[in-house]
Amino acid sequence: MIQESIPYSGTKGVSRLFATYVTDYDRLAPYYTGDWREDRSYEAVARSLTASPIDRNVLVDVLEEQNLGWNNGRLASQLRDPRSLAVVTGQQVGIFGGPLYTLYKALTTIRLAERLSRKLSRPVIPVFWIEGADHDLDEVKGVAVPGKQIWYEGYKQPEAGNLGSVGDLVFGKDIDRVVAELREALPDTSFRDDIFATHYAAYGQGVTFADAFAHTLSSLLGSGSMVFMNPEDCRLKQLVAPLLRRELSEYTATHAALKATSKELEEDYHAQVHVNPGNVFVLGNSGREALDPTGRGYRARFSGNMISLDGIADIPPCSLSPNVVMRPLVQDSLLPTVAYVAGPGEIAYFAQFKSLYTWAKRPMPVIFPRASLTIIEPRVEKLMQRHELEVDELRHQTSELMRRRVLEGTELERAFERAAIVLDAGVEGLRPVVTDVDATLRPTVEAMRAQWGKELSKLQRRAERAEKRRHEQTRAQIEYCKQALYPNGSFQERVLPALYYLVKYGEDFLDQVRSGLDIELTSQHQLLTLS
Repeated sequence: MIQESIPYSGTKGVSRLFATYVTDYDRLAPYYTGDWREDRSYEAVARSLTASPIDRNVLVDVLEEQNLGWNNGRLASQLRDPRSLAVVTGQQVGIFGGPLYTLYKALTTIRLAERLSRKLSRPVIPVFWIEGADHDLDEVKGVAVPGKQIWYEGYKQPEAGNLGSVGDLVFGKDIDRVVAELREALPDTSFRDDIFATHYAAYGQGVTFADAFAHTLSSLLGSGSMVFMNPEDCRLKQLVAPLLRRELSEYTATHAALKATSKELEEDYHAQVHVNPGNVFVLGNSGREALDPTGRGYRARFSGNMISLDGIADIPPCSLSPNVVMRPLVQDSLLPTVAYVAGPGEIAYFAQFKSLYTWAKRPMPVIFPRASLTIIEPRVEKLMQRHELEVDELRHQTSELMRRRVLEGTELERAFERAAIVLDAGVEGLRPVVTDVDATLRPTVEAMRAQWGKELSKLQRRAERAEKRRHEQTRAQIEYCKQALYPNGSFQERVLPALYYLVKYGEDFLDQVRSGLDIELTSQHQLLTLS
């Protein structure tokens, strides 16, 4: 296993705000609670987490019950200790565990919790917030492997409203078709059957999206490695209902604060979250509905049901659901969160939320960037070395990479360069002689120069195409490397699941990722070459 890293600055697809956060935190310090690189930042948040706004015993009772159901050990019981803290991360319930970055987030969280336990001399528990409340099924129902995208089609969106919280949806018989297609699309290795049976058996009929996701990640990470948390449990919703009702009553204050921060951010960076008044959804017959303020109360977006300001207190706690703005506040009201492990997009939206933590009377956690990795397989590494390819340049079009490797500096290119010089010199030699004879022939000379140049360029293009055809194997190998590292033009970790590599390399893949992922290098994108 070989490990290297490349800087984020100037990397295509990385926002300037995120690149600044991981390399020059001081420029963004006013928007966050503390420098993620400094121990004192975590110490300061830990000191401020002296009192819990909720009954922690109820929280732990629920977590113990949930994790027992997922065969995930008893780590949750340590949160009963009033001194204990949490390092939290979260992700939507992508089928088959979602893309690779979900695994990287979880591993980063576990490592950071271990480090902070030593630094702070108190229990720090890694917690994974299962984001199943989101109603966008399209974001989580697909799994990709090279050359193929497979979708679970067991549900159709209603004409009005939506299907509600995705995490609560139950897999029907179509999941059997997805598993069969996925097995067929993956390499036929000696590991395939065992990997499906060991880590992905939960993807079957009668299992919810959230439960299958939790079972799979628990299996990949090892039982008891971290606590998984499904916040859709009604007992947890009852604990945070006062916060959500307060948001409904005081939305003008939170909306004004969000708008002010977002406007300030947009002067130099960007605002990740589009700010709208109203940050609470309600669950009902029309699915998960946004509540739009009317001035005298709220109107449910799909059903049209009206809720007066006086009627806010009557909304059943189990029907309340936070949007992306309120979710971190709900999370950090339930958990003693000293740090949150975030991806680039999350780091950007946390920049908008600091004033909301003040409003909610909760300490804002330190925001720690998750580890970001590109896996380089042995064959890919050999081809990259053969063609002198760098990871970051493989984001260019294959035609551009071919031009650089096949044509630049070759004898063909030099021959046409010499021909252009000779033609130009020939015209320069003709012009004074011809114009001395007849000055009106100057335009004809220039037209001849242009025509000769045009014909030379046409010949060069034909010759280059012929030369490229001679190097079709090189083109195919470059394209192979490009698709391995940037499938569909995106970062590998945003597209491919861990399942793909597990089927190819077995459990050794997880071992190499665990040993190779370095939380001291999260300010850069890590390159992990498999052995």
